Amino acid sequence: MDVDITCPQCHQLDGVQSVPAICADGSSSSYDTDTYTGVGIASTGLVPVVGTTTTERSHSTALARSLACAPALEPTGRLTGLGLLLLVLPAIVLAILITAMIFPPPNTDRSSLVLGTIMFVGMISLPGLLVLRSSFQRGRHNARIMRGRPRAMAVWGAGWYCHRCYLAFWPYSPLPDIPARRGVAPDQFRWLVWKAGGYLNR
Repeated sequence: MDVDITCPQCHQLDGVQSVPAICADGSSSSYDTDTYTGVGIASTGLVPVVGTTTTERSHSTALARSLACAPALEPTGRLTGLGLLLLVLPAIVLAILITAMIFPPPNTDRSSLVLGTIMFVGMISLPGLLVLRSSFQRGRHNARIMRGRPRAMAVWGAGWYCHRCYLAFWPYSPLPDIPARRGVAPDQFRWLVWKAGGYLNR
């Protein structure tokens, strides 16, 4: 199949580049060594601490970001760990209060003890549950991106960009909704790719 990759606006070829190549050229990583200082606790008391760490930084051009094939995945590991850590205290309190319900003090109304336990443990569990809920929502968002990525990659990989006209285009239509041989702005290009991947409605 003979594909015409000249720009539909200026009909030139010299300023045309594939979208995957633009995103690959426009993304880079750099590594730096940083120094940190602090105070540590030793058997002799407080001691100064000095160390170095290697830091990785990611850089991308505005054009590469505007032609991105998918939204960034949101990390969930630390958020889940924080949520579980926040639930440790409520779990300990619940264990203590359950023991108190099994062996209630004399002249204690068991129903008020149960109600108080539910209210108190529920109240101190709320921050941890909210953090876990946020982590769960991020996980669902990431799963949606992973499910739609193959379809979005097919549309994104077929795209081209004209540096002379500042327009993206598709030489042929990879999907029925994608306009062939029509220039679109980078933001509109990204919108069409993300729509194909199903990322627009979170």
